[in-house]
Amino acid sequence: MVMRWFAKLGKRVVQLRMQRTLKSRDIQQDYEPMDLQLPPSEEPSKAKQLLALLTLEEKITLLSGQDEFCIPGIARVGLKPIWTSDATLGLRGWNAPVTDFPAAVAMAATWNTPLITEVGERIGAECRALGIGVLLAPGVNLARVPVCGRNFEYFGEDPFLTGQMAGAYILGVKRHPVITTVKHFACNNSEYDRHKSNSVVDERTLRELYLPAFKQALDAGSLGVMTSYNQVNGTYASEHAYLLEGILRGEWQFDGLVVSDWNSLYSTDGVLTSGVDLEMPGGKYLQKERVMDALGRGVVKEDAIDKKVLHLLSAYEKAGLFTCPLADPVLQVGDANHRKTALQVARESVVLLKNEGPVLPLNPSWKLCIGGDNAFRVAQGGGSSMIQLLEPPKPFASSMESRATCLPRHWYRNPSYRKKVAASDAIVLVVGFNHIEESEAYDRPWELDRATLRSIEHASKLNKRTILIVQSGGALHLTPFNDKISAILWTSYLGSSTAEALRDILFGTVSPSGKLPFSIAFSLSDYRSMRNYPSDYASFSLTRIHKGQGDPKVRQVSSIDYTENLMVGYRQFDSEGPSPLYCFGHGLSYAAFSYEDLKITEQANGCFSVIFSLANVSAVSAAEVAQLYIHPLVPKVYRAKQELKGFKKVFLKAGEKTKVAFSVSSEAFSRWDVDSWQLFSDEGQYEIRIGSSSRDIRLHQAVEYKERKP
Repeated sequence: MVMRWFAKLGKRVVQLRMQRTLKSRDIQQDYEPMDLQLPPSEEPSKAKQLLALLTLEEKITLLSGQDEFCIPGIARVGLKPIWTSDATLGLRGWNAPVTDFPAAVAMAATWNTPLITEVGERIGAECRALGIGVLLAPGVNLARVPVCGRNFEYFGEDPFLTGQMAGAYILGVKRHPVITTVKHFACNNSEYDRHKSNSVVDERTLRELYLPAFKQALDAGSLGVMTSYNQVNGTYASEHAYLLEGILRGEWQFDGLVVSDWNSLYSTDGVLTSGVDLEMPGGKYLQKERVMDALGRGVVKEDAIDKKVLHLLSAYEKAGLFTCPLADPVLQVGDANHRKTALQVARESVVLLKNEGPVLPLNPSWKLCIGGDNAFRVAQGGGSSMIQLLEPPKPFASSMESRATCLPRHWYRNPSYRKKVAASDAIVLVVGFNHIEESEAYDRPWELDRATLRSIEHASKLNKRTILIVQSGGALHLTPFNDKISAILWTSYLGSSTAEALRDILFGTVSPSGKLPFSIAFSLSDYRSMRNYPSDYASFSLTRIHKGQGDPKVRQVSSIDYTENLMVGYRQFDSEGPSPLYCFGHGLSYAAFSYEDLKITEQANGCFSVIFSLANVSAVSAAEVAQLYIHPLVPKVYRAKQELKGFKKVFLKAGEKTKVAFSVSSEAFSRWDVDSWQLFSDEGQYEIRIGSSSRDIRLHQAVEYKERKP
């Protein structure tokens, strides 16, 4: 217990340091467009015209940031500074009443892409209100291990779901002249010693799991990419020739901005030859003296500098930053419609894991007891996504004071509270982690703390109607109390919408419709990805956090081997086992749904049309997420048993029935072929499966896929 207390103290120090570097900022809101000093030219690209006017020193200035979150301008030619901002969940560090949206993993739990596009549009509008031109979001790293401290900032364990969510978010943001930077490229699936880790991953796994979401984000129109802290197969991501020049610039033909994560450069020469375009937050390895020295030594020529600057300026031009005001006085932060969207995400993200009895929804006349640490605070994840609000939101417990008894942390030690719990109609415990336990810079525990476990144990013994609400950024250890609890709901961090969303779900104003974007195993060792993971993942010291982050002379890099290969999350549990406690895609409802009349038709273009009937066969209006999986019947190489390749969230009134349609293209059957070095779809038989989760398949039909040649 003492060691855990010291670890929390150290983590708190890290959080305070992160917040000190980003105290709320006021910026000069610029309502005038740039006045670029461009002479007459037949060159259609303003970015190229501008580049031609810059001196070498001016170009080097544009290789690094200033003032922590600003990209410098060049006043001589009318190029204004451009502000960036941490994001995904909302804009961090601004002296304004910004909207705090639920965490990204909560967004993923909605499985509602139109809603996430709405989130992106709202955040893009708030960027415009504050004069922000570059949004440092979204994050698309997969939940390879459940204890990664930053999983709450990402969209779960599946590349297809992640890519769809990220793409939807970007489509919303880019309705405004704002650049998104999809991050962290690539294989940043741990916070454990992130500056000193080397992700060792084979090519097929890289291509099938860890790169597709980035590609989908770029296809959706992201003009920026942010690199990661870690090495990938022995080379730091910020200077990775294969990832940045070979795949990103070469295969994918990306010509936008590649920016470093903050303080994630480790050399000058490697970055100049095949690395990022922009070093943030300021010039260290790309400061003028080092760049001039590299030019003098012939490491690169000036045209290499030109390419980097052109990537930056081209992203500005494509986003519209050259021609529109950098801020829009018509738009506001914290708009009522923005808060409405945030609340809708919170409502739709809550996942009902179990509901025996059923005990939920609660009867409004019941006498309740409310407890758990997170009932008395609005929990967030920590680090660069932690929103600084001008006014603290109302926690769940205080919103329930008029109808419930609120329990102190160690209530089970007090006989009076024990009697109240036993005599109440139900007890609701809101437990989990917060910004201290779950944050960037370190991994988080798998277990809840001892006091919380004792509270759950005593509550389950005293009251059969014990309802547990668990808040975390991903999977955690539920097995010790899973069978003792009547109802369990998982939520991530829901921000200012927490209290209202939880009340709406608990009392049945809204039926839960969230689905897990990750798998919850019985034990940590069940995850193959954890079997080769550092055993001290949850240990913490300030020395370990800081040593070697900026000084390669004392940095010792350790490898994290992705020995599980493709077997991550449900791919492992469905293909090899063991069975999970709660499977990917799982989530109960207060309603019931039937799936019928599956019809699959092969189209002339090689696609398959999939249509079925979905009906709400209950007296409760609710939403269902229909999921489509592809199962290779006779795989020619080793493959996962099934993979998610489609999903739709459908809202149905009580008794309502509708048709749901999917289009399955050849890409849905593809895998990475190491011989031809490309994605390839094997001919043969596949089963198209439709279900309510990865383990609840309702309809299925075999199809014959044949390659269609032009």
